[in-house]
Amino acid sequence: MRKIISINISSASFFIDEDAYDHLSEYLDKLKNRFVGEAEGNEIIADIETRLSELFAERINPKTGVITLAMVEEVIQIMGQPEDFSDIENDAKAASETYDNSEPETTSRRLYRDIESNILGGVCAGIGAYLSIDPVVVRIVFIIFLFLGLGTAIPVYIVLWIVMPAAVTTTQKMEMRGENITVQNIEKKIKEECEDVKERFENFKRTNKTYRKGEDYVKRMNSRDRTILIIAAIVILLLIAANLTKIFAASLHVPVLLSG
Repeated sequence: MRKIISINISSASFFIDEDAYDHLSEYLDKLKNRFVGEAEGNEIIADIETRLSELFAERINPKTGVITLAMVEEVIQIMGQPEDFSDIENDAKAASETYDNSEPETTSRRLYRDIESNILGGVCAGIGAYLSIDPVVVRIVFIIFLFLGLGTAIPVYIVLWIVMPAAVTTTQKMEMRGENITVQNIEKKIKEECEDVKERFENFKRTNKTYRKGEDYVKRMNSRDRTILIIAAIVILLLIAANLTKIFAASLHVPVLLSG
């Protein structure tokens, strides 16, 4: 009889037989070695584990409740092996193509609120992503219903806002658009998001006058000015700590001895 092991994948608990556990551990070790040292490595691993948890939850037999070796092999085939593709930053072809296996997994779309492209809650943007249409079209439809005097438009929008979850994780954003969720695509998506954040921050630095003035002031500061600021900050913190100590001691009716 095979030994059954209890494991935790992305905050979800599973039972797994020993052979499947060894195979899954080997796969996860390969993934960690693949992304070690990368700035987005921890986030990529976390999203991959989230997707693994979802796939196992879909495949577990309710009668046994155990992850088998066959399930692990199937999930690994869906997600892809880390050695089967090159670094997408150094390979333009890998950045534009999805991982090709013998039986590609087609991810069914799920309805989420798109909070990255939202104007009010992300409901219209989420419906647009789900239907593969421009969210502006969905917004226009809601506005037309509103001006036609159909009083249900606003209540329907509020209900959708409540019942539709927000697409927060990378896998949820990919599910929203029906994208194939593989190791390579998760890596690609996260790196694209990081590059987008960097680009937005660089644009903010170039266009925001207040930020530029503050940056110029910091650059002009010499070592003496910085030392004075550090000392002043330490003195203020000590004064705050002393006052807090007096207040705390007084509340406990403990006498406070002051030197000098």
